[in-house]
Amino acid sequence: MDGAVLKDARSGRVHRAGGFLKFAGTLRMTARCSLVLGLILLRPVDALSIFELFESAKQESRQDRPAEVPPEYKGKHLPAGWGSDPKVLEAGKAIYEGKTIREVNCADCHGLDGKPTRKGKGAQDLTDLTLAKQPDDELFWKVSEGVPRTKMRGWKKYLTEDQRWQVIAYVRAFAQIPQRERRGP
Repeated sequence: MDGAVLKDARSGRVHRAGGFLKFAGTLRMTARCSLVLGLILLRPVDALSIFELFESAKQESRQDRPAEVPPEYKGKHLPAGWGSDPKVLEAGKAIYEGKTIREVNCADCHGLDGKPTRKGKGAQDLTDLTLAKQPDDELFWKVSEGVPRTKMRGWKKYLTEDQRWQVIAYVRAFAQIPQRERRGP
């Protein structure tokens, strides 16, 4: 007996699925494999991230490219003294942990210690020195508008400008990078 046996639910008749039906199933499988292989050949990191492989390589490739900060965010800086002000850091921590505004909980994805959680797979590691060296305006832009092609969404509709700076001040504390070592002005 060649092919699968199909039973018609209404009539109860038994049919053999051979010939064209068998060919159509093979064709669908071949098309799926071709699509996946094509993606792997053209963009291996992106293609394999479909299967949640090489997510760290994809994350690193995003971090290595210098971001073009839009004009409305260009040149913005953390207010003077906020990086070491205990009140600002405490306010930033409360926002980061979702205690101030329920909809905003950075720790869900980035972890209480700045290391990505299972939910935040692929999220930036906030203890990573390369992230910590990003200029203030770039981080402010990313927190405000989100990061394209990632789970990171923008928070400017939930947080005031001061609250976004408080979160950035708190996040900067994870890696302990002094202002003079950061990229940019």
